[in-house]
Amino acid sequence: MSYSCTHCDAQFQSAASVSQHVGLHHNTCAACDEQFDETDALREHIHESH
Repeated sequence: MSYSCTHCDAQFQSAASVSQHVGLHHNTCAACDEQFDETDALREHIHESH
C-alpha cells in the first residue's frame, strides 16, 4: 500500500512517513493540519498544543 502527501505528489510506504514529510517540508501539524510559515512556529505549536 502506498501513502500520498496531500500537499505534493510525494509517495510513501507508511502513514508515519507521510506525517514526518508534511511536518518537515510543508510546516503542517500532523495532529490538526494547521499550517505555519516557519518550522520553529510549528515546533512551538506542537509543544504547546499537543
